[in-house]
Amino acid sequence: MKLFYTQNSPYARRPRLVARTARLEIEEVDMSPLADRVGELLDLGPGGKVPGLLTDSGVYLTETLLITRYLNDAAGGKLTPREADRAEKVLEMEGIGSLLMDSLFTRSHEKRRDDGEKSQALIDKEGARAARCYDALNERLTNQPTVLDFGTIAAISALGYADWRHADDNWREGRPGLANWFNEMMVNPAVAETAPKF
Repeated sequence: MKLFYTQNSPYARRPRLVARTARLEIEEVDMSPLADRVGELLDLGPGGKVPGLLTDSGVYLTETLLITRYLNDAAGGKLTPREADRAEKVLEMEGIGSLLMDSLFTRSHEKRRDDGEKSQALIDKEGARAARCYDALNERLTNQPTVLDFGTIAAISALGYADWRHADDNWREGRPGLANWFNEMMVNPAVAETAPKF
């Protein structure tokens, strides 16, 4: 299998972490700078974005959630908790991490539009949504073990993206439990290796 990614894509970081956690043999292909190599991705499928997964049978998969589930299935479900209550909590955490990531991505693009085109109302709306997500992660991850699963992978990827694109959010301020958990997670080699570079 080949996984196409860029180092700073939080969406591509998630399947990279799933593959490492599940100990899958997978070739990672860095598509940086994406603007120069988008044609190679368009040869594989219509999206022209990362992540993308070329399976051993030649099928090209896109979209983060589909790729992470495919990789987990290929690994025999290693990232799926067997206990129903634990599985629900992982799904909840993954949802919050995904929501935060989408909110940060939307705000990042909006802030980079020309002054006459950007919507301050949208920027404010997504900023408030992100703050609620930070609070929810702080509530759920304070004093929690540093285990990689679908939920914590989504949280780590979103928070790393926040550090890169939205440092002025200061998400650590007033959330020491979440900050400590994040710092402990960064000790994991897989987490450190996939962190955005800036």
